[in-house]
Amino acid sequence: VSAFSTWEKELHKMVFDPRYLLLNPEERKQIFEQFVKTRVREEYKEKKNKLLLAKEEFKKLLEESKLSPRTTFKEFAEKHGRDQRFRLVQKKKDQEHFFNQFILILKKRDKENRIRLRKMR
Repeated sequence: VSAFSTWEKELHKMVFDPRYLLLNPEERKQIFEQFVKTRVREEYKEKKNKLLLAKEEFKKLLEESKLSPRTTFKEFAEKHGRDQRFRLVQKKKDQEHFFNQFILILKKRDKENRIRLRKMR
């Protein structure tokens, strides 16, 4: 039974199950609705966890790539586009967003290091 389906669409799958007749008609529909709501919540949690895992793997890839603050997303994508961790984040927009966040952090670190070096001189 699909979590995003309706009672009418799924009824034909349940009618021949012997457990179906154990409940009265109101209870059947009520239990179905409860099941669907629960299943929807579970699917959203699974999807969210999958996205978080994909984001973490993508960040690991960024860290391992030894990027410079001047690296562009296009260069990064050409070099690492075949990596499984790159493909885990399915939307190109999200990939580019995570990449840009990482590059901003690199630029800040680079700027801080240059300021420190100037102070030391």
